[in-house]
Amino acid sequence: MTLQEAADRLGVHYQTAYRWVREGQLTAVKLGASYHVSEEEIDRFLAWRALPVAPPERVTVRNWDTQQARLYEALIAGDELEARTIVDRLGDLHVPLVELCEQLLAPAVARVGAAWHEGHVSIAQEHRSTAIADRLLARISTNPRGRPRGTAVVVAAPGDRHLLPSTMAALSLRDDRWKVHHLGGDVPPGELIAFAQSVHADLVVISLTFPPALQSERKTVDELSFDELVSQLESQGHAVLVGAPGRTLSELVAAAREI
Repeated sequence: MTLQEAADRLGVHYQTAYRWVREGQLTAVKLGASYHVSEEEIDRFLAWRALPVAPPERVTVRNWDTQQARLYEALIAGDELEARTIVDRLGDLHVPLVELCEQLLAPAVARVGAAWHEGHVSIAQEHRSTAIADRLLARISTNPRGRPRGTAVVVAAPGDRHLLPSTMAALSLRDDRWKVHHLGGDVPPGELIAFAQSVHADLVVISLTFPPALQSERKTVDELSFDELVSQLESQGHAVLVGAPGRTLSELVAAAREI
């Protein structure tokens, strides 16, 4: 099978499967311009990843404010190399992904947004910072070995243009061994309901960047209210968690474990 087909079987992005090939974890044969992986190798790889592993030693970061300020300055300046260096160094120290998101990336991105709102940076700078942050999240993405806790669908609420929170939610759940389908944003409610059914989702996470009460007053593209969307998902047997300002990724992970 092709590497894309192998990635689909493994439930990961193509680039993740490609990285495993480059690192020697997944054996593939290059035929022409593409890689191919055998069925036997897929079975071996899945069995290997199901083996339990000891968690890495936790590292305590003494001053997150300093790290946030450095990352903020790098994002504002568009210095992606410096931003990578900050994130990679903390990743090499085995700082947990959720902590990196909560204590470093989310505060730095929020600070950029506040600076734009106050007129200190341009919309172009804000968009550039968001794009860099999105690539930084891809760098810290993990796919832990072990049996998945369940299947989750993560999506931004209809009409919500801020997609980084949903990306952080998806990565945090995947880091906690959930099989995650991250749909991004602007998914019509009917499509979301049908997709959750098709993948037998145990959990649907809907990210909001404003209070749920405001979202419930709006109509979605399918002329459903937000509350009606949640109700229909729950009626189909899916647990639903709604993220909103003030709710942390740690709380999301803990709530997902209780489902």
